[in-house]
Amino acid sequence: MKSAFFSVIGVVMLMGMSGCGPEKEVVSEPKIPQATESAVAPEPAAPEPVTTRPAPTAQRPDKEKPATQDEAPSGPRISFEKTEYDYGVVAPRSTTTGKFPFSNTGDETLHIENFRYPCGCSVPELPKRDYEPGESGVIDVRYSAPARASVDVYPIYVYSNDPETPRFELTIKARVEVNVEVEPKDVSLLLDQENAAMPALTVRSTDGQAFAITRATSTDNVITLPFDRNEQGTEFVLQPEVDMDRLEVTPSGQIQIHTNHPNSGVLSVRFNATPLFEISHPRLILQNIVPGQEVIRDVWIRSNYDQKVEIESYTSTNEMMSIDSQRQDGNHLQIMVKITPPADAPTANRRYISDELMITLTSGQELSIRCSGWYRIN
Repeated sequence: MKSAFFSVIGVVMLMGMSGCGPEKEVVSEPKIPQATESAVAPEPAAPEPVTTRPAPTAQRPDKEKPATQDEAPSGPRISFEKTEYDYGVVAPRSTTTGKFPFSNTGDETLHIENFRYPCGCSVPELPKRDYEPGESGVIDVRYSAPARASVDVYPIYVYSNDPETPRFELTIKARVEVNVEVEPKDVSLLLDQENAAMPALTVRSTDGQAFAITRATSTDNVITLPFDRNEQGTEFVLQPEVDMDRLEVTPSGQIQIHTNHPNSGVLSVRFNATPLFEISHPRLILQNIVPGQEVIRDVWIRSNYDQKVEIESYTSTNEMMSIDSQRQDGNHLQIMVKITPPADAPTANRRYISDELMITLTSGQELSIRCSGWYRIN
């Protein structure tokens, strides 16, 4: 009886353990029964839903723990509130200042060593150079806008003793807008046309404000622009006058127009004229030359206005260059240029040669062919 009584008690206790109390997730290794010839595989139980849970943070290895401020490496740290400053739309020739606040988030003294700014139009200013942990400062960047319309994007490099970022890059942006424009901005001129076929230039304000032209210049005074500095208006049509002789000597350059409009800046017109004659190889470069050994190079003199090319004379600055032969091909001329290096051996102070061949055509034009050469090193 006693044994039966205790058996009943045990069964009741076992049922209470399985049916009462909070649920707990138990994970254990399943026991794999030993396979026998007479073993019969049981019916597979319906799979229970599986929920993927992230491993508790406390169980993650130290190397996988997220970085915290306490775990940051020691030393000075430069931290900026922003790394880019946009000045927005600015007037030509104006000066504005942008600010880059920063602080030392490290645990040692931060020293700002130097700045590097590729464009001289943006100048960083910082009188104080040493900052204790937690101390803040501001770098002022003074931007001077150019006189012409432009979109500027420039870097500024801040050098410090921050071991993580010894060179910190900042960026400034600005868009320079002008309220006076000129058309056309590029002109192609012809040496065989009256006034080089120079078109009229139109200068107008885009905001409707009246202005006066105060000055107009051009490269080497090739082009002049008649105007009345006392005349006010919102639009002017100018007829430039071209000096044909100067244009032949200076076939390319710029016209610059100044006005008294506050947001005008300097207006530019580029001009370019096709020369009467062109040389296919105006610069000859020779390598591994031998003292006294002649070198022949093929050069063409081309006519751009259907004028026949004829050589009247030529001279060599250092008497090493000459014209060995020439052949006419329509209005173009093929010449064989001969270069004769000095016969004496090169020295430590004379390892290369240079010369210039000046050619005068029968039409009066002067052309030049330059030559540079290096001796062979044995």
